[in-house]
Parts: sequence; C-alpha cells; structure tokens
Amino acid sequence: MSGPQIGRIAIAMMLLLGVSVITAAAEPLPIKPPSQGLVQPVWGLTGNCKPIDFDSVKIEYDRPAGIYKLTITGIKPHTNMEVSLAREEYARKPAFWWSAVVGCVKNFIVVPLATPYFLTVPLDPFVGTQGVEIVGASGSVRRKAPRS
Repeated sequence: MSGPQIGRIAIAMMLLLGVSVITAAAEPLPIKPPSQGLVQPVWGLTGNCKPIDFDSVKIEYDRPAGIYKLTITGIKPHTNMEVSLAREEYARKPAFWWSAVVGCVKNFIVVPLATPYFLTVPLDPFVGTQGVEIVGASGSVRRKAPRS
C-alpha cells in the first residue's frame, strides 16, 4: 500500500468511528435504578454520580494558609471515580451545613478496583453556624466547627 492509500483508509476509519460515537450519544439514557441510600444517584450525559461512603471526617487547621480545612477519607469503588463534596444551598446559614460525598464516573466507563480517596477542601464554604454535616451513601456525621 502506498502513502495516499493508507491516508484514505485512516480517514475512512476515523469517519466510521465518528459515526459510531454520534450514534451512541443519540441513544436514550439508561433507566435510573432504584436507590436505597440517603441521596438519589444523579444521571447525566457525561456519566453518573452517586453518593459514596466515607471512613473519616476531620477538621484541621492549615497553619501556612491560615485557614481550617475539611478532610474526608474513604474507599471509592472504582479507581477512575472522581470524588467531590456537593453542598446543599440555603437561603440562610443553617446550624449544620449539609454536604454529600459524591463519586462521579465519566462516560459510563468504570474500572472496578476499590481505591482509597482523600478529599481536602477549605472549611468556610461548607460550615454552618455550628458546624458541618457530611452525608454518604449509608450514613451521616456531624462535626462542630472550631471557634475562630
């Protein structure tokens, strides 16, 4: 095969792959399964997100930054899952601000290998007048905020 023939074959394969990707994106989303946890899973075009369990919740002072930080640790069920903290929105600051530990898998591709996670965020956006309430798939924990 000559160079131009290989190029045409490569372009034809890219077009075929592009068509299959467009076809896959046009299919309807899967049916949402029933959830037994405290929070319902979220389904979207980029993958799915659901609450996951955590092992510990700590509030620590970061001396160099001069701020308190919230650290959450646990085991995520998929190694390619991104863990974040989703906070509830309130009109006024509550006593304990409710935030959920959420794991998201992009593009519905999962690598089923349990992996530890460590999530550290500044405490200020997640704290109520008395502290924080962290919610996972099967439970919740309240922690009082330190006095500044």
